[in-house]
Amino acid sequence: MKKLKCIIIDDEKKDRENLKILLESYCPNVDIIGEAFDEVSILKTLLTMQADIVFMDIQIGSMAIFDILNQLKEIKFKIVFVTAYDKYAIEGYQYDAIDYLLKPVEAKKLIWVVDKIKKEKEKTEEQHLNNKDLKALYNKVFDAPKISITDAKGIHMIKTSEILYCVSDGNYTTFVLTHNKEIVISKNLKHFEIKLEAYNFLRIHKSYLINLNHIDFLIKEQGGYVNMKNGKSIPISRNSKKELYEKMNLL
Repeated sequence: MKKLKCIIIDDEKKDRENLKILLESYCPNVDIIGEAFDEVSILKTLLTMQADIVFMDIQIGSMAIFDILNQLKEIKFKIVFVTAYDKYAIEGYQYDAIDYLLKPVEAKKLIWVVDKIKKEKEKTEEQHLNNKDLKALYNKVFDAPKISITDAKGIHMIKTSEILYCVSDGNYTTFVLTHNKEIVISKNLKHFEIKLEAYNFLRIHKSYLINLNHIDFLIKEQGGYVNMKNGKSIPISRNSKKELYEKMNLL
């Protein structure tokens, strides 16, 4: 596993230096990528650097670190509070802190905390790999599944992978396929929304059901659009945005 990326936050330079020495001496699997000491530098560092773990003092000058953390939209890193004051412990755990170290920091406790975070990260990465393997196996076993759709000419057997998107027109649905092919079916879009849900399709607008595998580009501005691989730009409804972002791992 790669080294854990670490940031140290403390308004006392000597305390930052002491923690750096301990980490460099006893935790070779940690890479210190940044430091911060006041509100401006803390926000800049946390917003611009991607850390796995952040050691932070709770009292920064006249401020509590919680006032700064509340300005962040989300916290993706593990927090370890390092402070001389244990009165903040309960409040600190509201921020999902992994642990709480009292100054002066003991090497033994520091090693234990870092090892705990390392094991959690390894477990998460292993689960992610297992999920990817399962998805790959599923795709292999059920490669290019087909659905049947009926129009005036007869029954079409279509690979779901060849469907770019479906367009609603009242009680009719137009299938837009790869190779510039279209098929009009006399059934409403809701019917096919249910039928295609298991094949990574999502209704992102009242008039459009799209194949998420054929999204070429996503535009977040002006309400949101997706550009499909055939160049078609399709709007994202407000009600569908969250589910779309979740399926695309954008949240």
